[in-house]
Amino acid sequence: MKKTRSYLFRGILIVASLFVLALAFALSKARVEMSAAGVHQRLLVPIGVGVAGINTFAGTGDKVRMPGFLDGPIIRAKDDGNWTATWYCEDRVEQQSGRSAELSIDCAGRRQVFPVARKPAVADAVFDTPADTLVLSDIEGNVRFLDAALASLAVTDAQGNWTYGSKHLVIAGDAVDRGRDVFAVLWRLYALSLQAQDAGGAVHLLLGNHEQYLLRGNTSRANRDHLHALERMGGQSAAFGPDTLIGRWLRLQPVIIKSGRIVITHGGVNPLIADAGFTVNNLNSAMRRYWLGDMPGKAELDAVIGPAGLTQYRGYMEDGEDRFARATSAQMGDVLAHFGARSIVVGHTLVDGVTALHDGKVWAVDVNSNTARPEALLIRRGEPVVVSAGVARQLDEGKGTRITRPFSLFAADDLAMLKGLLMSNYALSRISQPY
Repeated sequence: MKKTRSYLFRGILIVASLFVLALAFALSKARVEMSAAGVHQRLLVPIGVGVAGINTFAGTGDKVRMPGFLDGPIIRAKDDGNWTATWYCEDRVEQQSGRSAELSIDCAGRRQVFPVARKPAVADAVFDTPADTLVLSDIEGNVRFLDAALASLAVTDAQGNWTYGSKHLVIAGDAVDRGRDVFAVLWRLYALSLQAQDAGGAVHLLLGNHEQYLLRGNTSRANRDHLHALERMGGQSAAFGPDTLIGRWLRLQPVIIKSGRIVITHGGVNPLIADAGFTVNNLNSAMRRYWLGDMPGKAELDAVIGPAGLTQYRGYMEDGEDRFARATSAQMGDVLAHFGARSIVVGHTLVDGVTALHDGKVWAVDVNSNTARPEALLIRRGEPVVVSAGVARQLDEGKGTRITRPFSLFAADDLAMLKGLLMSNYALSRISQPY
């Protein structure tokens, strides 16, 4: 028996040793893939005749510099009026404290001003207005497109100030992730919310699945340059924590709204949600309670953050296999009847242009691709109208030349990169699913 155990132990030791040697050999041939700014994106490890690309979300990099790039600011305000601000400019982190109403930042020869003292009121989730309501969706950190589209659609002037009067702007989820300028998009919408409020209009930022990912610490869809800046400033979870202006504001935003007889949400309303009797206010309350740690019941959680919930559902356009079935026209009628609505507007699922589906019961507005028509949806006097956004998305789809360099097991920086890769993927695996 002892000999058998001894042989078994030796066998395991030999197999483990061979595995370590094979791994070391593979790593000796590996390469590091980087962004143009030098931020690590993947470790490319040869396996047989191919290469395995292992993502890293640690924000490590090689002498990173991003000309003209400002990330943040992350602002934490105290009850006494004092605040602290942290931001990343090109290749360094800067900080400032104060108690003025605005924060001015000079970065790369450009001055930007951020409102600190005022907090936007959350617009009513159910409203009926004779004024226009403009709907855009899935901005995904693309501030260049957002600024150009809002100017083209006469929502803002050339300086980016609100000129839409008493009208409403709706961003139907996924303002964040993928693009590098996440903070720029959020601060733009934050400032416009204040200006719209003063003019008698409103900005509605609906939570999509990517806002939920961001607030739950899921970095798997975040732009790597943005992650590098965030890590330098304390990490994504801290940057968007409930003690920050932007983090607290995001946690107050709705997951569903209703403009007249038109419902707007990011993914869609699963017929089971309507069958459960949830109202617009029920659903938004459940989402806000979740962020506060006041855990709603399972049915509410499934409705607002589950795999077939408001932010993930695609059933109007496709079959979700074990998550949800494709909705029938009759089910769509039941959903609309429950909400007293005539149609529902959704993003989340890509379409070639703003499109009416199910005999006009559904309007799909996620045109976040370089091949889709540059369109938006305007609700005018209660009627959906397709309008030109006036500008293409111009997405960087990563099809250019990849920047790589050899990985070295003997370089301290590369070992730190490998450690960060392992730790960031482990942290992602620890996020509870689905909520």
